[in-house]
Amino acid sequence: MSINAALNIFLEEYPQALEQRFSGHSVADFIRNDVPAAVRDVLDVSDRYLVHGSPGQGNWAKVPWVAVYDRFITESAQDGFYLVYLVREDFKGVYLSLNQGVTTVRKVYGADAKVALAARAADYIARLGSVPATTVTGAIDLAVEKASSLGAFYEAGAICSKYYERGSIPADDDLADDLHQFVDLYFRLVTKDLTPTSSSSAEDDEVGLEQEDLTKLREHKRIERNRKLSEKAKKIHGYTCQACGFDFSRQYGEIGRTYIEAHHLTPLHTLKGQKVSLDPETDFSVLCSNCHRMIHRSEFVDKVEEFRARYVVRRES
Repeated sequence: MSINAALNIFLEEYPQALEQRFSGHSVADFIRNDVPAAVRDVLDVSDRYLVHGSPGQGNWAKVPWVAVYDRFITESAQDGFYLVYLVREDFKGVYLSLNQGVTTVRKVYGADAKVALAARAADYIARLGSVPATTVTGAIDLAVEKASSLGAFYEAGAICSKYYERGSIPADDDLADDLHQFVDLYFRLVTKDLTPTSSSSAEDDEVGLEQEDLTKLREHKRIERNRKLSEKAKKIHGYTCQACGFDFSRQYGEIGRTYIEAHHLTPLHTLKGQKVSLDPETDFSVLCSNCHRMIHRSEFVDKVEEFRARYVVRRES
């Protein structure tokens, strides 16, 4: 299904579906499965991006959505920032928006959450710098009826957006161009988010690095700190260091059980652009804390066996 067809069906059939039982409804399944599939077909970037559609949880959402997550930033609509198609409450149109997760912000800021979201949006806009002339920056209008609804927070959390009016949804090629443009904006913001705002925020192994090398190192760390990816890698490779053979559970007992660090094998100099290989079996290894720190200081970031031969086995003999 084309993205044009998916968005049109979304806008046309959702209002009628609201009057019907939520559980098992075909429109709900359509939003969870068909619309995300249409978006994935256009993206065709890599497994770096996840696409998720939500008609609501248990009940129909006032503002249903389909989101695109960069796995290095977030894997849910609760925190971080992400791309999202947001349908207005009056169903007169849909926004493509670079927006923010609101759940965590609401928990932290309470009644001031919208102010916080708007302030953060302004900061993100400043980091992006120039944006395409066809996009709008800042708050959007989702025609929400209640100021306390989730939609009102999506309005405040908007960073930059583009609006499509019902009945005038652009052709597939134009929608694809817009989506790719917003993915580029998303990636730019992810890259900007890797840049420390002060020297005090730099970690030990980052001190003295030039901007490009620092950005690549932080991207590498962000990959390794992705919880779901690292957990999958550990389950596949086990919990014994693949360089020195250290076993935390043998040394520390129960508190060391299942502890190990996941190491991404992609060399830092190849971390350019959005396509990054993220197969937990072939693109990761597991290392103890010491070997993990040292391999990043060596010339064998992507070659654990050579690191072992050069720095571990030689020392043992």
